Amino acid sequence: MRLPSWRRALLASGAAIGAAATLNALATRGVAPLENLLGGEDKWFDWRGRRLFYAHRKARTRKGRPLLLLHSIHTAAWSYEWRSNVDALAEGHDVYALDLLGFGMSDRPQVRYSARLYTRLIDDFARQVIGEPTTLIASSLTAAYVAVLGARDPGQYPSLVLIEPTGLVRRNSAATTGGDVARLVVDAPLMGAAVFNALASRRSIRYWLERAYVDLDFVTPELVSIYHRAAHQPGARHAPAAYLSGHLNLDVRGAVRRLRQPVLLVWGEQAVETPVEDARGFMALNPAFQLTILDPAGMVPHDEQSAEFNGVVIRFLAEGA
Repeated sequence: MRLPSWRRALLASGAAIGAAATLNALATRGVAPLENLLGGEDKWFDWRGRRLFYAHRKARTRKGRPLLLLHSIHTAAWSYEWRSNVDALAEGHDVYALDLLGFGMSDRPQVRYSARLYTRLIDDFARQVIGEPTTLIASSLTAAYVAVLGARDPGQYPSLVLIEPTGLVRRNSAATTGGDVARLVVDAPLMGAAVFNALASRRSIRYWLERAYVDLDFVTPELVSIYHRAAHQPGARHAPAAYLSGHLNLDVRGAVRRLRQPVLLVWGEQAVETPVEDARGFMALNPAFQLTILDPAGMVPHDEQSAEFNGVVIRFLAEGA
């Protein structure tokens, strides 16, 4: 006997929901909480009712102002990105490595994430926790937020290190219907979690890492596992949902023109998603920037060429930046 169409649709939707629930359970099964892998002191910053984690490395012999390291934004992002840099930078500087809201060991609430939220968070952290003029070091989209903060208050941020920043073109307007739909889909309680878990599977993370690095020896099973853990903490999909929908994008062209403090621009010669040609756009807007291109290196040049990156940054800071 043929079932009525409404009953077939109901059974199909029930099967889809059941499959999504199974996928979600498998994706998060046995995922351990994150722990500080950078060393130093485990610290917490209470911000607007949320707890934010940061690792604090005190300078062995302090020679310059404190450094705030800000990770990039993607589905598995967190401050582990700076593992190859903190030791060298902490030789002469107090180093703070912050997990942004929605990432890493920080709280991951279901709130309306935006570029404005993150610029306010970074600014509040620098003023309330560090409490003195600070050099900001950031990569990718977060570097766009740093450029805006530097233009707004050069006294608080007297030098910047921008690693493959975005923001010369507003790729997706936060007001577009498509962006809002994408955010709603990924934020949905059951099906959204299934969509995100597919995007943050081990296979997907490995694929992203193999695009991010030129030397595939960096893409070890351990690295994939660490980023997979980061992408499957409770609430992990909410901030990336805003990123994937374009709600975190920021046009920085005006801010870049206004920057007058020393700025070091760092690029990987073989970067894929943010090709090295983009550096020319930043230099055209502000020829006073210092540009360093690391080769061979992709989208994480501070890790792939960490010794050279650390040396360039330390020299930049020693020269009065």
